[in-house]
Amino acid sequence: MPDSKLDFSFFLEPPELDTDGLLTIEALAPLSMSTAQPGTYYRSQPAPTEAMLYGMLENALGWHFPEDVRSDLLKELRQAAKDELGRGHPLKEEPWITGDEDEESGAGFVSLLQHHLEFETEVRPDTTHFDDLWARHARSTGTQFPGGSRHYDIRLERIMNLEGSDQIKFGDRSGYDIRDPDALPDVQEDDKVHVKALRPQFPEFYTSPTQREYVIPEGEYRYRVRTTETLAHQVEDALAATAAPLYLGNNDGWVEAQWKTFSE
Repeated sequence: MPDSKLDFSFFLEPPELDTDGLLTIEALAPLSMSTAQPGTYYRSQPAPTEAMLYGMLENALGWHFPEDVRSDLLKELRQAAKDELGRGHPLKEEPWITGDEDEESGAGFVSLLQHHLEFETEVRPDTTHFDDLWARHARSTGTQFPGGSRHYDIRLERIMNLEGSDQIKFGDRSGYDIRDPDALPDVQEDDKVHVKALRPQFPEFYTSPTQREYVIPEGEYRYRVRTTETLAHQVEDALAATAAPLYLGNNDGWVEAQWKTFSE
């Protein structure tokens, strides 16, 4: 479970969005803000989605949780908020408590902030777009990993050289009968090695060069935000001394963010 020092007390208050704030974001590097996970091309949005903005703020607050931890935490917070309201309170049927209107990103991210903080208006900068190759991490249980990974156990060096010069073959069909990793030192020319014998000597993931679109914002992103007074001050403090580096899109899209709370 999350560190007990993290402050989620804002969630116990009804989401009465009576406080305005201005969120300003400056890109420190090109951004790639893809909303899907395609296999051949990652197209970037010209501006971050709300899910990306929520994720950035939660990183500033130190709330970077696995999906199962986040789900359990939301259940606990909703139960605590329900207990705080007391028996028979009409707000117990609000989406903040029931979760009926929770929005989920394409990656399955559900923000803890979404009922207590809303983005109202935005100012987007012009953007310059370009494509670049990105090292996508891939995992395969098929036959691709011997050619996809540059890293493997040093004991495979002779085997890889034999395959590279077409003296042996790798595959997964029935005729590839060398399946025991212990038999690899005895492999000779014209042998057929099943990929199951190689799998333990390769990493679980390999990198695959993938085309990805990036954008360079020619100015700042600005958002007028409605939130609660408690959360406004909490976000302002967090952005003044962030718990983690901030990014939008993939994690090399570093940004700086500032918050200003407007007094009534």
